[in-house]
Amino acid sequence: MQSVRSHLATRLATRTASKRTHGWTSFVARSGRERSSHTRARSGLTLIEVLVASVILSIAGLAALELLASGDAASLHARRHAMASVEAERALSHAADAVRNNRSANSSELIPANDGSEALAGCTITVSEIHEFTRLASGSGSMVRVPVVRLVAEVTTEDGALLASVERLAPHGAAEVEP
Repeated sequence: MQSVRSHLATRLATRTASKRTHGWTSFVARSGRERSSHTRARSGLTLIEVLVASVILSIAGLAALELLASGDAASLHARRHAMASVEAERALSHAADAVRNNRSANSSELIPANDGSEALAGCTITVSEIHEFTRLASGSGSMVRVPVVRLVAEVTTEDGALLASVERLAPHGAAEVEP
């Protein structure tokens, strides 16, 4: 029995010594559980760790806010371009009616801030007409000259930047068969 006790004591002393060589000081509590004094000292976060974590979270938060702001600006920009295209199409529709009624389609007007077009308030819409001929082939193989009016509507900002430009051809007059 003595040899078993001495064997267990030797084994326990060897384990304790090997743990000390790795920087761990162990002790056996009365309950029989081993605890490390190193673990007990590191049970909380240090002030530097908290500060570093706060800086990292702040940087991530600022990056997210910047992303939201740039997305908002891009959305407004796209909305302005879409609304400018709609306004240009509307102006071309009125200009085509003017050409059909033999009136001038040239115009320039300031877009008012009503009917949901606040994003274009202060912008200018300019419609110009260019008279030209288009040649088309007829079914018999001869060429036909068709007089047309090229209508161009441009929407520009207050500082002259182009938001939208739309073109449309409108027939004007009778077609002539070329010899």
